Amino acid sequence: MIWSFSTSKMFSECPRKWYYFEIVASHTAKNPLRREAYLLKQLQSLYAWRGAIVDAVIEKLIVPRIKSKNLPSEGDIINYSMNLMERQLKFGKERRHRCRSATKSSVDESYCAFFDLEYNRGLDEEAIKGVKGDVIVSLRNLLHSNLIKEIAEKHSYIAAQRSLIFQFEDTTISCTPDLLVFSTGGPPLIVDWKVHTFANVNFWLQLGLYAIALSRIKPHKDFPEGIENQLKDPTTFRLIEYQLIKDEQREHSISSEDIADIVDYIFLSCRQMKNVLKGKKFEELDIEQFQTARFSETCCTCQFRKLCWRKNWYEPY
Repeated sequence: MIWSFSTSKMFSECPRKWYYFEIVASHTAKNPLRREAYLLKQLQSLYAWRGAIVDAVIEKLIVPRIKSKNLPSEGDIINYSMNLMERQLKFGKERRHRCRSATKSSVDESYCAFFDLEYNRGLDEEAIKGVKGDVIVSLRNLLHSNLIKEIAEKHSYIAAQRSLIFQFEDTTISCTPDLLVFSTGGPPLIVDWKVHTFANVNFWLQLGLYAIALSRIKPHKDFPEGIENQLKDPTTFRLIEYQLIKDEQREHSISSEDIADIVDYIFLSCRQMKNVLKGKKFEELDIEQFQTARFSETCCTCQFRKLCWRKNWYEPY
């Protein structure tokens, strides 16, 4: 079993959604239910797509340009973003994710699947315009921030969307910070971007998990030499949550007591998942073992609801 912060949240909201997402969905299985679950797993709302686009532009354009000491201009960012969004919109509107030949590896950055096309019979063009505007505002705020200037000037190492994986008892823990930065003589910096219009949630726990993960992994081959000593104590790490649309930064820190609490959170979440699985594999599990969501709002936005609600899921929705 692989545990992550996002799947722990999913399990707490709806164990059955977690079951479809983590256990049932498979792109290699011949079982049509597992194939359908995999296709539904790819669906995202326009607002989730907004965040994915921002992540992609930072990873594919901004970070490489920082490494080459040549930050992109606003024009570069707008052109790159608009081109990427148009390609993904075309792919998504054609529902090409359902073509067996259109794999993520074969279409690369164009791959996209939309929740509204599966369940709501179409995309809201006004909402799409709003998403495009939010993406540009978010990236413009980042480009002109003191944070990105500081990173560009002082970094000795920078990586976007780098997976940090370690073992916790008999469970694999996987964390993927949005940005990981090392500077000569300074503590490691972990940044988590958020692209929300209403940014009222505190993401301290998520950043704390990233810090613990960074302190527990074996340094990656491309990390700077001698970095091991800087990674030993996560209480020294800089943790920044950046709400890009609102252009607000929140700096967090964790104490030894916080680390103990976070480790307890991981332990309890893993135990809950294992208790319902009981060591069984997909073929041995019964869907009735997995509770449904307590709140109807969770079902309204769930990509697996046609599997969960109807026996004849293969008929047009």
